[in-house]
Amino acid sequence: METIESRLIERCADVLRQETALLARLSGAQEVVRNAVFARDWADLESMLSRLDAYGHEFALLEAERARVFAEIAPIVGAERESVGFYALVSRLEPLMRRELTDLYRRLKLDALKVRLANDALSTYLADARSTLSDFMDAAFPDRKGRIYSRRGTAVHAEMRSLVLDRSL
Repeated sequence: METIESRLIERCADVLRQETALLARLSGAQEVVRNAVFARDWADLESMLSRLDAYGHEFALLEAERARVFAEIAPIVGAERESVGFYALVSRLEPLMRRELTDLYRRLKLDALKVRLANDALSTYLADARSTLSDFMDAAFPDRKGRIYSRRGTAVHAEMRSLVLDRSL
């Protein structure tokens, strides 16, 4: 006989599986972005960044669903809604259910850490490249004093986030 608790546990496990699968897709897309940046292939970069953003929104929805399911499980297993963490919650479950959920949760956290580290590495690379380019532009054109000019000759903000060179220097 299926109980409310077992249905909620299965729903929680399902959400954890969906989050892990989404992180795998996100990691793959992140790898494509990284390769495109290193190869300076800007053609599809905007669409890939848009896809990463969509994955982020989808992940936030799954996180909210997981939090909602945890909140529903807590009173059933005798835990307080506000103060219970994941491991405190699953410690009150049967060993088989506990093992399944903790395995899924650990996998999710490990995959999330890998994605975050890859993202941090790419961000550091881009920040260093931006800094190098800015320093080069300052050294190559000291008369500009860090200013960038438009095609019409007016000074524009020297924000380096979206600077793309289409010429060789």
